[in-house]
Amino acid sequence: MSRAKEKARLTVIDAVALNADSVRTIDEYKEWTRRKIRPVFPHKILISGYGHLHAGGVAIDYLVTINFPQSYLQRLRNRAGAIDTPVLRRCLATQEPQLFEPDRPWPDAPAAWLENFRESGLKNLASHAVIDTERCVGTYHSFHRIPGRLGGAHVQALKRIVPVMHEVLCKVIDLVRLDSDFARRLAALSAREMEIVQGVKSGKSNTEIAGLSGLSENTVKHHLTRIFGKLAVETRVQLVQWLVEHETKVAPELATKIV
Repeated sequence: MSRAKEKARLTVIDAVALNADSVRTIDEYKEWTRRKIRPVFPHKILISGYGHLHAGGVAIDYLVTINFPQSYLQRLRNRAGAIDTPVLRRCLATQEPQLFEPDRPWPDAPAAWLENFRESGLKNLASHAVIDTERCVGTYHSFHRIPGRLGGAHVQALKRIVPVMHEVLCKVIDLVRLDSDFARRLAALSAREMEIVQGVKSGKSNTEIAGLSGLSENTVKHHLTRIFGKLAVETRVQLVQWLVEHETKVAPELATKIV
């Protein structure tokens, strides 16, 4: 590919970001990748993963699949229901794009995984991950059945495409997790109101919350009245119950969800 053609293609990739504002659901994300990503980075199969950061790395909570063979994923599940691959581990460890062709496998590629990969017809693979310490999450994007040989042009394209996909996927998963009336109301609270809510959840009195927040007790009472109204709760007990239920619902799970 000539330098001029490559520059033009990368300019198109940058423009992908301008067409992502309306993407809000998993289905819209899938359609967006088909319409906007596939033309600038040809592929037939895509999987995007989203996970939370922890001391040992990243635990994948969601996998968004587009034309992806489910049998391949089910064979990868461990006893806890989580999914892991050598490609994912390399992406997260190096934070660099990874290219894999099954007819030229890595020397350390596990035999069982390689057999599963070949039987599933995944063929040429190009993957990249983003570690987002500000959000405490990571995303992983793996393209399969890419035509031709893989090389440096694919690496450069991944470095431009995947950060855009990371932002879009994070927004979509955040919206999925906020898909309840209480969650939406909670998300609309101010930072000060959330501080007071956490004080209530911790069992602190109005006096204790006031001392920690640098407010008067009357101001704390005023804030609580507004918070109760915004969240449609009537008592401190009900507020705590709803908070616990909400946090349980959005907490990361051991099993990876495939959507």
